[in-house]
Amino acid sequence: MLWAGEPVQRPLYVAADGVIAPAGLILAVAALWFLLAKQPSGGAMAGAVVVLLIGLYGAVGRSAVRYLALGRTTYAVTDSRVIARSGLFRLKERASELAGLSAPVLKPGPSRTGTLSFPESGTVTLMGVGEPKRVRDLLTKAIDEAKARQAPPASDASDTSAA
Repeated sequence: MLWAGEPVQRPLYVAADGVIAPAGLILAVAALWFLLAKQPSGGAMAGAVVVLLIGLYGAVGRSAVRYLALGRTTYAVTDSRVIARSGLFRLKERASELAGLSAPVLKPGPSRTGTLSFPESGTVTLMGVGEPKRVRDLLTKAIDEAKARQAPPASDASDTSAA
């Protein structure tokens, strides 16, 4: 175990919410207008209620679920993997082999926190990490060491014989 931690800052909104939340709000308002103005029955009413629920989830539910799930999130970095355990009701583990990752990208957050992501893998993201620069440097070193362990040993020129 090289490092273990948990989010010290739980962001309520992330960049993707800048598109999803307004779209969800528009969807919810449209469904609500349809329900109230048209007073549908049967399948149309059921469909409008489903659209309303999807819109409300996009507008506020998604952020609330993420915020609550981050309260139960833990992160770990070993000499071979980066691991994130998270979930609202049931913990799910996501892990990536360090040797298969590119250098982590740090997006600074409020109060000296940050989010570390691996653009090519997309599997593990460390949100709300305290001391993010230190963790990024530790991850970068661990990734380099993991890749070096996987690389075949370099052949020595003195070991080859001329034909």
